[in-house]
Amino acid sequence: MLKNYIKTTFRGMVRNRLFTSINILGLSISIACCLLIFLYVSDQLNYDRHHGDGIYRINSSITQKGGSALNIPSTSVPVAMAVQAQIPEIETAARIIDSEKFGKDVIFYNDESFYIKSGAVADSSIFQILNFDIISGNQEMPLPNPSSVVLESTWARKLFGSEPAIGQIVKISTIAGEFEFKVSAVYNKTTYSSHINPSFIISTSSAGWRDYLSSLSDQWVTNNFAAAYVKCYPNTNIDNVESEIDHIFRNNGASDIKAFGMDKKMSLQAIEEIHTDVNFSSNIDGTVSKTFINVLIGIGALILALACVNYVNLSTAQASNRALEVGVRKVMGITSKGLIIQFLGESFIIIAVAMGFSILLVEFCLPVFNQFIGKSIGFSMESIGTLLAYLVSFLLVTAFLAGLYPAIYLSSFKPTSVLKGKNRDKAGTSILRKVLVTAQFMISIVLISAILVISEQVEFVKSKDLGFASSQRIVVPLANDLDEMAPQLKEQFKSLAQVQSVGGSDYIPGMFIFSDLFVYKHGETMDEAIHIYQNEVDTDFAKSLDMKLVAGQHFREGVVDDSLTNRVIVNTEATRQFGFTPEEAIGQTIHVDWNGITYNYDIVGVTKDINQFSLHQSIEPIMLVLGDGAIPNLVIHYDGDNYTDVKANLRAIWDQLIPDAPFESFPLNDHLIAQYESDFKTFDLIKYFAIISVIISCMGLYALSMYIAERRFKEIGVRKALGAEVKDILVLVTKDLSMLVVIAFIISIPVSVFVMEKWLDGFAYKITQGAWSYAIAGLLTIAIAWLTISYQAIRAAITNPVDVLKDD
Repeated sequence: MLKNYIKTTFRGMVRNRLFTSINILGLSISIACCLLIFLYVSDQLNYDRHHGDGIYRINSSITQKGGSALNIPSTSVPVAMAVQAQIPEIETAARIIDSEKFGKDVIFYNDESFYIKSGAVADSSIFQILNFDIISGNQEMPLPNPSSVVLESTWARKLFGSEPAIGQIVKISTIAGEFEFKVSAVYNKTTYSSHINPSFIISTSSAGWRDYLSSLSDQWVTNNFAAAYVKCYPNTNIDNVESEIDHIFRNNGASDIKAFGMDKKMSLQAIEEIHTDVNFSSNIDGTVSKTFINVLIGIGALILALACVNYVNLSTAQASNRALEVGVRKVMGITSKGLIIQFLGESFIIIAVAMGFSILLVEFCLPVFNQFIGKSIGFSMESIGTLLAYLVSFLLVTAFLAGLYPAIYLSSFKPTSVLKGKNRDKAGTSILRKVLVTAQFMISIVLISAILVISEQVEFVKSKDLGFASSQRIVVPLANDLDEMAPQLKEQFKSLAQVQSVGGSDYIPGMFIFSDLFVYKHGETMDEAIHIYQNEVDTDFAKSLDMKLVAGQHFREGVVDDSLTNRVIVNTEATRQFGFTPEEAIGQTIHVDWNGITYNYDIVGVTKDINQFSLHQSIEPIMLVLGDGAIPNLVIHYDGDNYTDVKANLRAIWDQLIPDAPFESFPLNDHLIAQYESDFKTFDLIKYFAIISVIISCMGLYALSMYIAERRFKEIGVRKALGAEVKDILVLVTKDLSMLVVIAFIISIPVSVFVMEKWLDGFAYKITQGAWSYAIAGLLTIAIAWLTISYQAIRAAITNPVDVLKDD
């Protein structure tokens, strides 16, 4: 029986080659899309699961009276060690600090030096909590002493080549100073997917860092730069641990909380949730929004649904061709249940064939897809079990969903009717087919609308006035021990004919500002303070970025005051929160209380609001403080468009003044655009998948139009014999399907507006949706659909009626 079913299925597939090809091609493309999405989503959701269970990060949430919460993925220096000592449910705790937050790190070996990103300073117990793949060296105790360093394998190869890394001596310069370290272990960051992939790890007990962190051992409220991880014993009640952490914190930090007029709350976050949580003021690079992952899953489901709809439509449309077969089989004694099993088996075989083609298609597309997402994913032996389970489940579910209705519909034919030729479509089936076609094109119109709206938002992001000029600006960052060279470099850079101005700052636009304060105006207290970001700059910084003043004046050349009063420039948002107009703010004194001392700042200027952070965030209060000239970032404003020549000239000056230090530069525009990398990926994915969805929909529409035209050839022949013109036949053949696309357009408008408004809500600054995007999407889809069905319509319209009617 099974052999007979298989033979019958393949005969039917060969007999209806066009319909079979469209079904298999549509299903292959959609399954390939789903497989790519599955591989990507699986990779993203598997981040940090290799570390094991019971591991949590301590996060902080800081609020000012009446203000919104500032969420930070770290906490203050003494917290981790205190909770480990006082909470019995915690097995181990450790801190790991991103040293790049404090400035550029440099690594030296022999006569070479390199800027090294993502360096870390950690407690040695971090290796008891987090699982690093140690490929050589001391696996039991990777950081055996304060002078040890753990290197990432890429850097080990870069520095030492084929020589063994273990025992090699390198110098590393961080904010704490320049010291020698012996390589004690090398780890491979590509083995696991982790949110922590440091280039090097040195100990918190190492020279420089030990004294610096000890000086902050009583700072429970401020200096929240230490990422703290805890490993809890099995079956621990995490809510109780959170309460105990909060109790310990308030016992030690209550006085500082009162003094700063703020509140701070700490929470535990499971380590496997970190990679998909973007709700922090400063996120780890590579973090992916859970919403984005859900959107991808939804798009994959939609594309698969489109292919299944094609299968259902074409299977029921061909019912008349199989009616005689059903009638004969029923007369021969096959029950409806047996027929359902047969037709489900056919869908299973067709989808199995499509799945085989889809795997080949995925292998072909993976290199391009990996280049697009910036990762290397694929079929691997480690994931083969999960993948096979997914494929089998996918095959069974898809075959069942796509084949169930056609199987029930075909098996419901009555042999007495079909053997007499009464096998016309049932009304319910015709209605279902129309509903499914309408749903197909509604999805396509929604996706095309998304392309248009997102592209408009992308252009808005690229062209929005950020409150400063970013084109023709080069940033030259300085390492921690080189910032004192900033004045000399500035003077030499300014001597170049192409350079208009050079300014310096602690933080450039697009960079998160780790220096923040709670500041209050004169006559108030810390209870009324506002949260403000502080950026130390030189006298030329605002000029180099062409920042416009709305009141007051820019900083003038001169020495910073020796008193406790400093001159500052604030942005318009800061004056608004203080309750001043920009003009009223000039000459006002604002205050900060810190460790029992009140620091005073005189406002000398107010700038236009600038977007220091991405357009996802609202403009925050910012205070520019005049520094002493030792600045870690130089911004060069140059003439012309030849970035390469300017960069070469800057490098030549650098090599003369600092020949032993590596030179680095980048265009400010590129740095700003990098903030929206995830948004651009979202746009591109939706664009490509929208095109695929339209193609799949049009494939089904083409087959349906061919079926309708063939069903009506005799009617068309009679009409032409009676004098109907070609245009009349075109209208006859196309009007029903065209009407379905028009209905899909009308239904899609509110859906599209709702979906895109949700996406735009992720931006603090966004476009206002216009009707034109949806009108273009609808007209474009209607045009594509009409072109798809026009071939069959024209073929039917120009058919010679003699050829159609001669058989009768």
